Amino acid sequence: MSPFKTIRRTVSALSGAALLAGGALLPSTAQAQSGDYAAIEADPAIWHLSDADSDVYIFGTFHLLPRSLDWRTDELRALIASADALYLEADVHSPESQAAMQPLVMQHGLNPPGVTLSSLLTEAGNAALAEIAPTVGFAPAMLEPMRPWLAQIALAVGQMQALGMDPNSGVEMVLLGMVEGRDIRMGYFETAEQQIGFLAGMPDDVQARAFEQGLEDMAELPTMLDTLVTAWAVGDMETIDSEINASMRGDAPEAYQVMIVQRNENWIPQIAEIMDGEGTVFIAVGAAHLPGENGVIELLRAQGYQVSRQ
Repeated sequence: MSPFKTIRRTVSALSGAALLAGGALLPSTAQAQSGDYAAIEADPAIWHLSDADSDVYIFGTFHLLPRSLDWRTDELRALIASADALYLEADVHSPESQAAMQPLVMQHGLNPPGVTLSSLLTEAGNAALAEIAPTVGFAPAMLEPMRPWLAQIALAVGQMQALGMDPNSGVEMVLLGMVEGRDIRMGYFETAEQQIGFLAGMPDDVQARAFEQGLEDMAELPTMLDTLVTAWAVGDMETIDSEINASMRGDAPEAYQVMIVQRNENWIPQIAEIMDGEGTVFIAVGAAHLPGENGVIELLRAQGYQVSRQ
């Protein structure tokens, strides 16, 4: 599996993708629903840990979701209403943060003068790009200034939107709407620059080869998305773990370490600091970060916390 196939598997677990999904880098695409999500009786997984003066709830997110999926259960609404603080991966949704991220994308996501995306690809890669890009609303010329990682994310998120995945229906956007106007403390585990750095760190030649392999893999995305969204909606975290984490561990171990394990480990001391405080805190991070032996839940248990599923 290519690293960028892995990125497509985890785009719903990296909130920096919201910049592309909600910003000017993506064209408008007609949305065709890929599944009958309105029929799902959703009950996404929520975990709870507490001490004498703190209640912390942890919720896995998808950053783009179909508009027809109603996942806000009565329990979730009550927990959000009672929360004193809401923690997300990074502040990438506010107008201020979107404006601040644009220069970061320019810095880390665009080729230097004289270099184009097509110049980094083989003849076969350019032929595949010319065939595939228009199917998700891009002319290949629109992608020419982009480094391969940015072009791949743009194509992946564009395809997700074409399949009916809506950034405005993603968990973070909905949660932010639910707390709008309330006196609630906001917290973040990462910066926007860190999130972009996870994707931009690979050398261009590695990115280019991965990009070409990723073009071949795009046919799998509709089925994969349907499986993952359905599993998340019904709280089937075993499927989330096997489809995302197990695949990454076996096929792209370096990407798994950087994008999942290291970030999970970085969050544990921050959650411990939250527990040292007081009040009710609701944490919402990408769903792939929670299950499995290297997931946030097991890492917290290894630190001695009693974490129960609601």
